[in-house]
Amino acid sequence: MPVRDPAPEERVPFVLASGQMLSAMVRRSGRSRRARLSLSPRGNLVLVIPAAWPLSQARALASDFLPWLERTWRRFVASSPSPALPGRIILPLAGRDLAVSTGGDLGQGRAASGKATDIISLEAGAKRILLLELGETLQLFGATGDIALAAEALRRWCRRAATRILPGHLQGLALAHGFARPGVNVRDQRSRWGSCARTRGAGEAAPCRIQLNWRAILLERPLLDHLCRHELCHMRHMNHSAAYRAELARLSPDWVALERGLSRAWRQLPWWALPKDAQ
Repeated sequence: MPVRDPAPEERVPFVLASGQMLSAMVRRSGRSRRARLSLSPRGNLVLVIPAAWPLSQARALASDFLPWLERTWRRFVASSPSPALPGRIILPLAGRDLAVSTGGDLGQGRAASGKATDIISLEAGAKRILLLELGETLQLFGATGDIALAAEALRRWCRRAATRILPGHLQGLALAHGFARPGVNVRDQRSRWGSCARTRGAGEAAPCRIQLNWRAILLERPLLDHLCRHELCHMRHMNHSAAYRAELARLSPDWVALERGLSRAWRQLPWWALPKDAQ
């Protein structure tokens, strides 16, 4: 049976972790025995399904394709000539949902800077961008057509916000769980959410310092709290031994699922928040 053109309504929606909604056109095939999703070089999604399947059956399988689609769409957006800036940035720990807005020249940005609670200024050659935090809006002025420069401004704003609130949150959890107060740094780690180390040469009684990736500010609270507990447990066990896992299970009973959630969250980072060499 040849592939037939789908009716206009035969589309399957996909909602990404970022909240972005994509839609796949359905193609029916008499040769297919299973569903198959593909992304064209122009960013069009096509879902091939067996000819006899009802559309409801195809839609029920949408979640099965999400892990692949998250990775594939992220690579597609990163490789596009003009990837789009996010429409908003959500900081769950701070309870903030900030709109991202572009428009206006540097003169307008400087005029509005007196009302800003935070300011990021970046230059790249002759191009300059001014980011202002105005209430619950991140307003970008200047060379906003330079998407890479605008994304760097967003990254720097997020890292500054993370530096303000992540250390205190982790230290609060340390106190609540009976750990010594650790030193905390916020870093731009390229492949991990965090790390824990003792001062060199001081033995097992040495104070510990925990480093958190600034991107942790984007995590939902259950994952962020688990990440903090994961690193706190390393203050007592500098390994992933059975004793370490028992300590982690005491603090995070659902630690196996939460560890998987952290891995998934890393894969689902929006393109603008990725390490530069992964964009």
